[in-house]
Parts: sequence; C-alpha cells; structure tokens
Amino acid sequence: MKLVLLGLLVGVIVILIVRRLVRQNGKKETEKLIVASQHLVNTAMQEVLPKFYARLGVSNADERLTSTLVANIWGHNVMAFEFQIPVTTKVEPTQLKIELDRAIDHYVADHHLVSASTDTAIHSTDVWFDQVKPILHIDVAHVVNEQTAAYIRDLRRLNQTLQQ
Repeated sequence: MKLVLLGLLVGVIVILIVRRLVRQNGKKETEKLIVASQHLVNTAMQEVLPKFYARLGVSNADERLTSTLVANIWGHNVMAFEFQIPVTTKVEPTQLKIELDRAIDHYVADHHLVSASTDTAIHSTDVWFDQVKPILHIDVAHVVNEQTAAYIRDLRRLNQTLQQ
C-alpha cells in the first residue's frame, strides 16, 4: 500500500514539473512573439507617422518611436501596442485614423506583410487625444494570430454598440 501511495505521489510530482516546464516554454514563446511583433509595428510606425508630424505639430520628431503592450488586459497572445506622441495641434481623430490606416495599408503592401485574418497585417485600433496633456494616443495591432484578429473583432463590436 505504501509503495502504491509513493508511486502515486511521485507521479503527481512528475506531472506538476512537466506542466510547469511546458507553461514556462509557452511563456517564452509568447514573449518572443511579442518582441518580434512590437519591433515590426515600431518599424512600420517610424516610417508612417512622420508624414503626419507637421500637421500635428510634433516637436520631438527626431526621437525614436516606441510603443507599449496594451493588450495584456484582453488576454494571452494579443499583439496590440500603444504609441504616445506629444503634439501641439489637435486634429479630428476619426479622420486622422482613416488617413493613418491608409498609410499603414501602403506600408503593409510595400513590405508584403501577411495577416492572420482578412484584416490588414497592421491595423490602427484607436486614435485619440489626451484630454489633460497634449498627447496623441495611437493603438496599433499586428494581426499575426487568431487572438489578435478576435481582439479587433471585439473592438469593432464594442464601438458599434457605443455608437448606437
């Protein structure tokens, strides 16, 4: 009886160790995907955004654009990033988003980037101006997997509900 319990205990411990190792490996792969995706989005936006700087009165145009991951609250593997750009001029955000998406679409086509859905590979999901500070916020998704495509679909549904 003691041998059976000892065998069972050893089996449970082995299962727990294996599960932990698999989880750690999956986390490392996710981190690699985030870093690669963020680099791709940052590179694209460094080429696209300067076309809008004069109109927005961007004073630090020489600074390197960087983003932060914004999708952690939405779930695992969502590749969405936020840019915060100090500006001196506000423009209509909806029109800016349309023009920004057009410029991103050209970048995606020129660089032959592939999407994991019917959306373009890089897509702005939100554009807004901070109400307190003179900062433009731009959220951009890299549609590299189904989780990000689902995130974009969820945002569209949410925006449709809010507009009704």
